[in-house]
Amino acid sequence: MLTPKNTLICIFSYNMGVTLERCIQSTLRMCPGFDLAIVDDQSEDNETRSVLERHKNEFRFFSISQAKKEGKKHGNLYENIQSMCDLALREGYEYIFLVQDDMQFVRPLDENICRQYSDLFAANENVLQVDPRFLRRSEQYEVLEELKAYQFAEGDPRRSYADVGILRLSILKSLAWTFRASEGENKRALAELGYVRLFPYSPIITHVPFPVTFRNGKKRPAKFLFYRGEYEFHEMTPSEQQSMDSRPIQAIPYFRKYLRPKNMVFARLVYALVTDGSALR
Repeated sequence: MLTPKNTLICIFSYNMGVTLERCIQSTLRMCPGFDLAIVDDQSEDNETRSVLERHKNEFRFFSISQAKKEGKKHGNLYENIQSMCDLALREGYEYIFLVQDDMQFVRPLDENICRQYSDLFAANENVLQVDPRFLRRSEQYEVLEELKAYQFAEGDPRRSYADVGILRLSILKSLAWTFRASEGENKRALAELGYVRLFPYSPIITHVPFPVTFRNGKKRPAKFLFYRGEYEFHEMTPSEQQSMDSRPIQAIPYFRKYLRPKNMVFARLVYALVTDGSALR
């Protein structure tokens, strides 16, 4: 059973400022009782540093990466994921929940949700990851009626792993796994070994709309959207959660259907017009 005692929630941070603040606040509200970790990849942004300083005592594990980042497309992200997985194993956790700083929890990681996710891990020894994000209409998913879950199609390497979600640490330990330098490399290698990730019936977390984005450590221009990083979704009400949890399994939990954007004026028009992928990056 996935519980607050055997699961470490880890946030990976770099220069997100107010978006990181939202991520932390939503984690504290929606995941009470869980041990938290945060690792920052040498943020230069003063607002991000202020957020980290303000919240550092709320994390059981707090660290700033020290490795050199020159020439690395993703900075030290994969070294940081490796170090957090190693730490979680040393500390006796069975699961690690990888969370990126442009995300927010929109409903609680409560006992019922933990039971649902535990059942997915128990269904097959090759289930490496449960990825509890809301899904995108732009993708194709298989509906797993018996499991009450979803996954990418057979042959799609994305069905094995993502840099977000809950990992079963015993599998990584048995493989003596070392993370590769990109998400794609990790997906392909783990797919070749037969491991899978599942999207649950009841997702609880999402990327915020129009976050600040970086490529090779440099901030990308905020075309047309002057408040990138300040948008979010409303937390789901109890009635919204109940409605989503009573739907037929064939009704895929798309973020646009079940989540309501917040703090948008002009950006709401852009949100309505762009693709799912563009809305969340």
